[in-house]
Amino acid sequence: MSLAILTIFLVLKGLQLWSYGSDVDGSGIGVFFLGLEINDRVLEVNIPTYAIGFFIAGLCTLLLSITILTRLLFKSGSRTPI
Repeated sequence: MSLAILTIFLVLKGLQLWSYGSDVDGSGIGVFFLGLEINDRVLEVNIPTYAIGFFIAGLCTLLLSITILTRLLFKSGSRTPI
């Protein structure tokens, strides 16, 4: 369950960064995730790279949670599903 929540947070952060576009003032933006500072000055041209990184991380956690779920279901073979 926690991997699914982490996946949602990662994808939402990617969408947030992707939506900035050229709406950045000054030397850049600070990127924070779950209260942790990733980078304090991300230039406008690098924002899509960070967004793609969050999308990829979200995809990885989604695949990991699907893998864990399928192993759990196949391992329980003769048992009734939860």
